[in-house]
Amino acid sequence: MADSAMEVAREQYLAAQGRSSTVRPMVIASWQRSIGHQVNMTRLDAPFVEDPDLDTPLVKAASPILEALHEQLANEPVATMLTDKSGLVLERRVTHEGLTTRLNHVSLAPGHVYAEEFVGTNGIGTALASARPTVISGPEHYVEELRFFHCAAVPILHPTRRVALGAFNLTATVASGSGSMALALAASTARQIERELALISSQREYVLFERYLETCRAIRHTPVLAFNADVVMMNDRLRASITGGDQTALLSHAREIAQDGSLADGRTLILPSGLVVEIRRSPVGNDEAQEAGEVLQVRLVGRPRSSVRAHPPRRISGLVGSDPAWVKSVAEAEAAYRARSWICIFGEAGAGKVHLIGAIHRAHGGTPPLVLDPPVEESPETECAWVASLALSVTDPENVVIVRNAHWMSARLRTLVVDQLSLRSPANSARIVLTAQASAVAPEDELVTLCGTHIDIPPLRHRHDDVLALIRFFLRRYRPHEDLHLSPATEHALQRYPWPENVRQLEQTVRLLSRRHTKSTIEPTDLPPEFRVQGRSKLTTLEEVERDAILKGLVEHDRNVLQTARDLGISRATIYRKMRRYGIDTTRL
Repeated sequence: MADSAMEVAREQYLAAQGRSSTVRPMVIASWQRSIGHQVNMTRLDAPFVEDPDLDTPLVKAASPILEALHEQLANEPVATMLTDKSGLVLERRVTHEGLTTRLNHVSLAPGHVYAEEFVGTNGIGTALASARPTVISGPEHYVEELRFFHCAAVPILHPTRRVALGAFNLTATVASGSGSMALALAASTARQIERELALISSQREYVLFERYLETCRAIRHTPVLAFNADVVMMNDRLRASITGGDQTALLSHAREIAQDGSLADGRTLILPSGLVVEIRRSPVGNDEAQEAGEVLQVRLVGRPRSSVRAHPPRRISGLVGSDPAWVKSVAEAEAAYRARSWICIFGEAGAGKVHLIGAIHRAHGGTPPLVLDPPVEESPETECAWVASLALSVTDPENVVIVRNAHWMSARLRTLVVDQLSLRSPANSARIVLTAQASAVAPEDELVTLCGTHIDIPPLRHRHDDVLALIRFFLRRYRPHEDLHLSPATEHALQRYPWPENVRQLEQTVRLLSRRHTKSTIEPTDLPPEFRVQGRSKLTTLEEVERDAILKGLVEHDRNVLQTARDLGISRATIYRKMRRYGIDTTRL
């Protein structure tokens, strides 16, 4: 079709949003998506991402191939580009100065995102959106500024999972006439990159497999777990000794701990069934082998021991959930309460540490506990006054005194508190409960060792089956006289959400929904924006844990991306790439 006729067809279609027999169906479908994305057809707006991550298998595989192609096309007014799966341009090679200027003018340059949702119909974005080789020429582009270009793009697929990792794109001007064989060349280049990716992937997984086998041979009777982003391996010993939900939890915990680099020293975990295990990175292999993935030795420690005997679990008003780890925590806490044992409760912020003790105290006829937070000011005068207040509070045996966020105490304050509490006996003083985040407290901490019972509260993301029960509990609390339901799609969205602020965030969400909505059924569109943060493809268990860790860090650090990256031990470029991968937008948190 002549460009003038295409222009007319395009204008008529976009004016009427109807079908046109003169335009390819693929282009019409892309125009429809562009309209749905509310792309401005008169002004191009390709977002810019600083410092894109170039240390990826895709870039490593593609760079030598694209450099060789660039030399072959030295006399052609053609640009070659590599993008990731979001349409972010990673590399661009151009030999024609005039073409460079025109590409820069429309932001078709490294760092800019050419996804359909931002730029409308274009070679890169449409190839990724349609998952097929694509040619977009002249007025087929949705945004007017791109109508001078002829683009041929082909998705680059993962060698085994066959999902798009990115795209290879060839761009020329329509006037140059250089685009006649562009699609064939783009397809050939994309296949070369895929073959190179297969070699790199095979080498990486082979290295991981060899290290896994070597570890299994070195410690024949020990459970071994190996994993990377694509592969999970377990030996027979592990599969026989850890089953069902414990396997899933072990893998999730291992991935989460691997992010902070603390596997070398070993970590002890309590799995949902109550089984206690220690995981430690295998010493087998060099640094290059460890880059291929993690190989862990898993030691079965047994069942957790407490200084008091737990009674069979009973129903306590206000405590909701049937997750084994949660039920175990409740039983241990009540047993310690009955025995007047001082308790240290570990868990993430919002997981329900204070609420747990308060509910148990009420169930036994007690009044609300006294909750003390360490003083913000760390002056000697302030801290001495705070300790004096604590000393007065613990004299009444009927009291329950909760020292919240004990990990926030300064070293001087900890010493003062230890000196004060060491003078007391659990039998004739208040019940004392400390709450803290386990990662912030050393096992040998003197304050923690004063407590006869240590309890771990699981985060809500590890209590998958309790999410809906908690939601229904809070719906009854905030809409007691009305029947408010969740649609199946809403239930699915809420169960998939990582809940970085745990039960506290869930309660706040339900309260918000209860106040805003008068209809009987809550649909996904009624949820706050963060619950629609989803990747475009289904995430693996490992990817879900990775996404959860990033979300949790962003919330803890008030959306500070750089601080979150430092805590996770990854670069700024890597965290931005992963945020795009998982659809995380800090403005919506």
